[in-house]
Amino acid sequence: MTPSPPSSSAAAQSSLENEEFGRLLDLEPAALVALGSRVLRDVLHHASSSSFDARLVETFAGSFNLVHVLELDADQKMVLRVPITGKAGTLSGAARQALGSQVCTMRHIRATTTLPVPEVYHFDTTDENEISAPYVAMSFIPGTTVAKIWFEDQDGEGEKRRLRILSQLAGFAAQLRELRFPSIGSLVPGSDSTTSSIGPCFDWVEPTGDEDADNVEVTSYGPFATTESWLRHLRALTKETGNRFSTRCSPASQSTPRTKTMPDFDSQNVMVDEHGTITGLVDWDHAQTLPDFLGFARYPGWITRDWDPLMYGWPVIQDTENSPEELEKYRRFYVGEMKAALATTGSGDHRLTEKAHVFEALFIAVSNRSNATSICEKFVREAIRVLPEGDTVDGLDQEALGVLLDIGDGELDKDAWLELQKGLRMLMVLSE
Repeated sequence: MTPSPPSSSAAAQSSLENEEFGRLLDLEPAALVALGSRVLRDVLHHASSSSFDARLVETFAGSFNLVHVLELDADQKMVLRVPITGKAGTLSGAARQALGSQVCTMRHIRATTTLPVPEVYHFDTTDENEISAPYVAMSFIPGTTVAKIWFEDQDGEGEKRRLRILSQLAGFAAQLRELRFPSIGSLVPGSDSTTSSIGPCFDWVEPTGDEDADNVEVTSYGPFATTESWLRHLRALTKETGNRFSTRCSPASQSTPRTKTMPDFDSQNVMVDEHGTITGLVDWDHAQTLPDFLGFARYPGWITRDWDPLMYGWPVIQDTENSPEELEKYRRFYVGEMKAALATTGSGDHRLTEKAHVFEALFIAVSNRSNATSICEKFVREAIRVLPEGDTVDGLDQEALGVLLDIGDGELDKDAWLELQKGLRMLMVLSE
């Protein structure tokens, strides 16, 4: 897949006016309740009270899924997640594989870690069920999203909650480090329910230009034996060349370990209670293995926003954006928590986390054309900042965009280009 970068992930929609979901917007509450009740009875073997009035509590839309919350008994809520690709009925091809991969991944992580991933009760890739649509039935996660409480401080406990959230996430990430995989791709179920293997990566394909505006599909590609081949593939998707420097700058080798991470490690997908205790990690669509520096070692997306300038609203927006200084403070804290979480392993992999925001920005620039220019400007500014001579170097004594234009036109002085590359490597070199 080309994972949506945490700093530029689409916000969940709060209404059901998205016509892309088509007929799925018209699913009857009674049919949803009937499906949930069957799963409750036949899969969970839970006998609901005959006096309880099961009901649909809430429905909301994400970018690619409708989420229905059911209350089926006094102590039993359930979530039915319906993918946008199911509006035409039974899934096929990559869309069917992707749903199976999502379930396989969630079950694997629940079985091998203590991460609070929703429990998958049942899933169906066909339309041969009560709602005539594919679905995943899973446990309900209580709480609210980090996105809703991160900036709250009415009780004076806001900073304590924020640090508590980051500390827990570092601990969960350290657990993901222990899940090692031989290649870059997605976990797919084997021939029986107890085995799995690495299959292709998956990604959403949204309509552009004159294409059917309501047609959202899933594509697949890979798997990849090396990080370099994966990055080259992503770069090729932008129809641009010149990616050799970006692959050389990444801390990758032929034997780079691959680990799991949340595909959209952002604040709307981390659920917490009022004290900042994490209750759930949600949205595992198209989760895949990644090299460590983009996998377990990455930062939560909301504390790296300053490295994706196109998506960063500060200082114009300050009530829902942290300043660069605040973000750097949270990153330093997260690195410390990661180091502590890895202490018993003897690993120095927290050094990857120290530079993870830089590696992730490089990845976003490689795989997302719309974000590339502003990120490259950021890289130029930061590279010049760390150089001993800095902006006194002839050719680097101008605005970052001017430097980029000179590079593109082949007009940047050779010595300036060598100095800039030196600065870029300094940004990415791991600490001793």
